[in-house]
Amino acid sequence: MTTTPTTSLDARLRTALLDVIHAQWRELGVPFHAPEIGHPLAQPPAQPLEVIDPEALLWCSLHFFAGEPRLEEAARSWFAANRTRVNTQRLNTLLRDSAGEAPEPGWIAAWRGLVTVRRSATRANIGAPSPSAATLHLRARDVLGNSCAAHLIVALLGSPRGVRCRAVADATGFTYRAIANLATSWANAGVARFDHGFCTIIDPTPWARILRVNTEEIVTVDWHAAYGAVLGLLDELRRAREGGLADTHPLLLAAAAKADRALEAAAAGVAPARAPAIAVLRRALLDGAAGALMPQSA
Repeated sequence: MTTTPTTSLDARLRTALLDVIHAQWRELGVPFHAPEIGHPLAQPPAQPLEVIDPEALLWCSLHFFAGEPRLEEAARSWFAANRTRVNTQRLNTLLRDSAGEAPEPGWIAAWRGLVTVRRSATRANIGAPSPSAATLHLRARDVLGNSCAAHLIVALLGSPRGVRCRAVADATGFTYRAIANLATSWANAGVARFDHGFCTIIDPTPWARILRVNTEEIVTVDWHAAYGAVLGLLDELRRAREGGLADTHPLLLAAAAKADRALEAAAAGVAPARAPAIAVLRRALLDGAAGALMPQSA
């Protein structure tokens, strides 16, 4: 038995994803209305959002430009005001790595329009980014530039026990060689240890002071993988509905479970209380799948 639009998995998941996107843009200075008290993303001071990946956020937002004009205007305005903080080469890499999604012409046009936008053509009033750990990538880039160095220091500060350079390369789109060469340079300078592809920062305290961040609040997420899992499932649900399949179909429930595992992996198993945005997406998957299995009244 099919579900009603208000309880369908795709409706819940799409709403949750847009909630996360809007929450991240607010942290970056976009004047979207804050959620009401009690909303899952009305953040208490104890735990900010996970660290935002600007390129992944732009990449994901592109998928909604056609139906969300305010989001499109805000993203264009933010990009125009912060172009020097965005690594457009990496953004192109994310687009190329997503070629398997067979992006529609409208998405490609939105991407081309984004990278050619001029600041004078935008209207949204972009404010200063939040000083929280969520915006750490921007501060790292202000200090280290739009290179893999900014990404590696964020990863190291978020993982005091160290990171595998291969995992950093996979999450960021930079080559393993670039990450490994940087880790080697830092090891030679005495600020990190690098052994068999594993890099550990020796003393995070000076870095935390320079970047004005509490390392205990840093939660890093492979946002490209997380967004990709959700967008991929939404596409599967759309095609299944066009083919006449209900949300209760075993293939779709299996796809939802796979997306949930991908979200958990993208956050490296961090507890839900420390990863509020990922928790919102996983809750939408759980509630949507549960709703799909509940019979609806005629």
